Amino acid sequence: MAASELSAPATVVDGLASFYGGKFHGRPTASGEKHDKAVFTAASNHFPLGSMLAVMRPANGLCVIVRVNDRMHRRQRARIVDISRGAADYLEMLKAGVVRVRVAPLRDDWRQRGVAACGDAFAPCPGCAAVAESAAAAGEAGNLGYNPETITILKPDTGLSHQ
Repeated sequence: MAASELSAPATVVDGLASFYGGKFHGRPTASGEKHDKAVFTAASNHFPLGSMLAVMRPANGLCVIVRVNDRMHRRQRARIVDISRGAADYLEMLKAGVVRVRVAPLRDDWRQRGVAACGDAFAPCPGCAAVAESAAAAGEAGNLGYNPETITILKPDTGLSHQ
């Protein structure tokens, strides 16, 4: 399955996530690149290599964008994703180690969506986030149960905030 097949809105996957330990820094990944603990990447057996994913930690509402560049051990069935230390630090999960997350593939236009891209992946329906934003801009009342302003997005290549 190609990454583009998952780029359309898809079902959100709920489960557990952990992060790569320091011993993996500099080691080759399944994609052939070396693992860099500071770059926002992930290992997953649920999504194709090269997929861009939104990973949200519901406990604190933080969301981060990662690129799948590695696979998890084939016996690993409890977790849906392992993320880099940099992404884990942002999600405030270093102390806990393993946390509950929601994971969703990003749409093809995620770069154009900017800060809203991560939250869009979890919107109740395609385009709902855009409808909510335009309604808010027009001063219209209405609650779609989604607030993109509560999500902070980091650039996957540098780990710096868009805001």
